[in-house]
Amino acid sequence: MKTTINLKVVFASVLFMTVFQISFCQNYNKENTESETTVTKLNGENVSPEIFSSFFTTTVNPKLSIVQGNSVFVTQIGAYNTIAADVTSNASEIRIAQNGDLNKVQLDYEVNKVVADLKQIGNNNNIKDYVLDRNAEISLDLIQNGDNLKFERFGSNEITKNIKFTQTDASPTIIIRSFE
Repeated sequence: MKTTINLKVVFASVLFMTVFQISFCQNYNKENTESETTVTKLNGENVSPEIFSSFFTTTVNPKLSIVQGNSVFVTQIGAYNTIAADVTSNASEIRIAQNGDLNKVQLDYEVNKVVADLKQIGNNNNIKDYVLDRNAEISLDLIQNGDNLKFERFGSNEITKNIKFTQTDASPTIIIRSFE
């Protein structure tokens, strides 16, 4: 009789665990629902799109709709400023102005269209922008006004594909990692 009770307990336990596991399974559904809200993380905290937009402008750059051909314009005043631009696109307009010493710009784009207007005013500033998405249409309007400022964007998504921002000593380092 003791063996029968143990078998019943084991059978009931296995049955309970199986039903419990099945009842709490989830399926991933990529479709958006009306109740979903986009949330951005800044310094580990959730930030609504409204707050995020108060210091980053993420509206589409109107030049994206009219840009044709590929062009890069460079203005450098100062010593030891460097630019490395590797751009593969159907259309691009990139303008870079460096006024100061030891400023760096590194661009690596593999996109459909890109418009960039970058200004570095000061010394030892760094811009790195990497977007590798053949279908993306992106823009970056960035002014670095100060010394030792660092901006990095890796990838783009709906929130970060168009950025307009003035960076100062109040925000010396900005790193954006965007994955879909």
